[in-house]
Amino acid sequence: MCGIGAFQIINNETDPTKVARILLRLLEVRGRDASGVAWHQDGDTYICKENCAGSALARRFRDSIGNTGIVHTRWATQGDPSNNLNNHPIDVGGLVGVHNGHIRNDRALIAMTDGYKREAQVDSEALFALLAHAPEGWTLEQRVQPVIGNASMLWLETRDDTETLHGARLTSSPLWFGQTVAGSILFASTLDILKTTAHRAELQLEYVHEMREGEYVRCRAGMVTEMRPLPVPEPFEWYSKRKALPDYTKSSKYSNRTLF
Repeated sequence: MCGIGAFQIINNETDPTKVARILLRLLEVRGRDASGVAWHQDGDTYICKENCAGSALARRFRDSIGNTGIVHTRWATQGDPSNNLNNHPIDVGGLVGVHNGHIRNDRALIAMTDGYKREAQVDSEALFALLAHAPEGWTLEQRVQPVIGNASMLWLETRDDTETLHGARLTSSPLWFGQTVAGSILFASTLDILKTTAHRAELQLEYVHEMREGEYVRCRAGMVTEMRPLPVPEPFEWYSKRKALPDYTKSSKYSNRTLF
């Protein structure tokens, strides 16, 4: 169990730095081993993360940040949090993301990428590596289809001038989002954290949505520009009892193309 959250603040409706700090503190109940924030600002993507609880990072977090960002608090499973590469947000080159859940076939997912070289041990790296570096022409559906395990995730594309926010829930791990009348958007792992964040940031949510299993959403400039279904991964127990894990091959060519 980890905590994930995100924000896209429109027309200076509230201070995005304040929202990031609030999410760090509230999401801490879902993990205290590490925490981090990533955001778009002036055409670049920035990451701040440490192996400390969210409330500790919130106290140290002094920067004025951009209007679109993602937040994570970690309950460490695979990958020692003393190695900051294992902590979220995870940068896989072309994409920065946060994940709640556990991926059971991370080695197989890495093997499916177009030459991506693994940098850490955390299973979440494999999920984002396949999103960013799948073979050319693969759709988003094809990139999540092979995942075995639980996942909800939020991500930013690092070369994205439009400051688009992406979110998806594959299976099990919860994810909610809400939107104000002005268009500002918040994501959080639970409804209670979502509503409390909005209240403390002085935002009034007009619309609240629980992400369904197998659902993707894209937000740009305070608008939900796309929402569509995704494949729901089979439970890990189904693979372990009824058939072997898929046999994947790895391309030798590294790619850093524009994503799906």
